[in-house]
Amino acid sequence: MTELRDHLKDAAAPNLNEAVTGVDRRTLDAIFRHPLSHNVAWREVVNLFAAIGGAEEKHNGEFVFRAGDETMTMKKPHTKDLTGPDVLDLRHFLAHTGWSPDAPPPPKADAATPAPSLIVVIDHAGAKVYRIDRSADGGQGVTAYDPQHLLHHLEHKTRDEDRDETYPQDERFFEQVAEAVSAGGEIVVIGHGKGQSNEADHLSAYLQAHHKQTYASIVREIVADLPHLTTPELLDLGRHAFVHA
Repeated sequence: MTELRDHLKDAAAPNLNEAVTGVDRRTLDAIFRHPLSHNVAWREVVNLFAAIGGAEEKHNGEFVFRAGDETMTMKKPHTKDLTGPDVLDLRHFLAHTGWSPDAPPPPKADAATPAPSLIVVIDHAGAKVYRIDRSADGGQGVTAYDPQHLLHHLEHKTRDEDRDETYPQDERFFEQVAEAVSAGGEIVVIGHGKGQSNEADHLSAYLQAHHKQTYASIVREIVADLPHLTTPELLDLGRHAFVHA
């Protein structure tokens, strides 16, 4: 662990990912693998963070993981492997702090004009984007966000059975979503379903491949029962995710 930390301190590579080797390399690759890996071992994640930054166990079963100057808190799972949402949380945290295999962290926005935090709600039918407006007293309001009017009539009308194939309709759909959120700051993505049926995961993969800085801005991906939740309930989920990101 000490040798790796010393190497990272002196490394000239712009992407910190390149400094990780051995078992930690395999763990980091598994966290960023597409489709989502479901056999990322908790013990190996703890060892990874101990090597690249820090891993501190709290008395309540929670661990504080450190990467650079930032931290995230995660509760130890009941099984030896992490759940899919936990892997996604780790992926976005590591991308945001510079450990993605193909992207540095995005530049920080000017403090005088901070980029808006965004909530993206996406399924097979389409995508909607909302902006979080923070008031002077610390409250949060949410308004629709579509600065370029790209999403006003956007619908995702295609349904392909083999998501390993590339469909032009898919790329146009995801590209319009990417453009609509390109000027935003931190992003929470809310999707529906699991595995191949989760459009949020496909959007995340598209952003990672084609819009790396936007991908690194995703702080949380949530799986929700979209057909049975009202818009206010979905937006409450998004606001809650920002508070605990």
